[in-house]
Amino acid sequence: MDTIVDFISNVILAFKMVSGTETGSILTWIGSILIIALPLGIFILSIVYLFTSRLDKPQVTRQQQIETLRKRVDRIGTQFEKRALRKFKHYSQFEKTVKLADHPWGLSAKEWVVVMTSTALLMLLLVILQFLFDLMVSKAPSFPLFSLFFWPGVSVFIMRSYIKSKAKKRGKIIQYDFMRAFNRLGDLEKETSHRMIEISLAGTRILKHYTPRIDVFKNNPKEAMEKFADDIGTDEATLFKNTVLYIMNNPQNKSAQIIRAEMGIQKARAADEQKDLKVLDTGFNLLLFGPFIVNVGMLILPWYQFFKQQIGKLIGY
Repeated sequence: MDTIVDFISNVILAFKMVSGTETGSILTWIGSILIIALPLGIFILSIVYLFTSRLDKPQVTRQQQIETLRKRVDRIGTQFEKRALRKFKHYSQFEKTVKLADHPWGLSAKEWVVVMTSTALLMLLLVILQFLFDLMVSKAPSFPLFSLFFWPGVSVFIMRSYIKSKAKKRGKIIQYDFMRAFNRLGDLEKETSHRMIEISLAGTRILKHYTPRIDVFKNNPKEAMEKFADDIGTDEATLFKNTVLYIMNNPQNKSAQIIRAEMGIQKARAADEQKDLKVLDTGFNLLLFGPFIVNVGMLILPWYQFFKQQIGKLIGY
């Protein structure tokens, strides 16, 4: 027993000498706990693994493991959504974006929030572990204030950009599909039922997969078209739904209604093109103002160094 106590004391003393910290420092206690806890934790996990590996258990397939993980993420996301996400107005917009992107990787909006949050926390943990490692090896460590915010932010930004790019690409395809659907809808003269919708959507890339079932449509056309618009989740889908329902009730004004709908889609396209031009213009201005941004960074750098020094004093190194 005395040998174990002496070993732990020597390890703590060695850590103090390497890190250059004083007795009672927060980092000294953290390092001491890690040095003792990690080997002990690995030993306990090894014993548990050896014990459980001998049990006769049915082999779980990879698909079952993925499905189990999906259920856990969905359960966590549901709780997170009820308690926090619904309070943020930007979450509803993010939900629409994920829906327009056709749920990348098969994940819903709440599941994507869980994934992005977990990734940001993982990056934060890696930065902290890197800092502790540098503290143990180097006698003059530098607190990673920039990395502490940069890497978690970058990880979330990359995933959001991926979702937005897929939503934008799919949204353009859906927009062209509706233009084609309205053109075909105008060419149909006698069809004013489910057949009209089926023919108008037959030549589209995405919309044809959302064609309402004939039995559901005949039972309740309005409900079927509401589901159609809700599943797609765009303004063009709502416009198509309203146009179809109007034509069914007023077939004599079919041409005028279709023309108004096509004009609405063309205005939406023009607005999207204007947004793309503004994005390009902003990027060009950022390129031109590059030297100005560098000067601003040089002005901020002394304050950044000052905050690093203050934080270093607070945590005790």
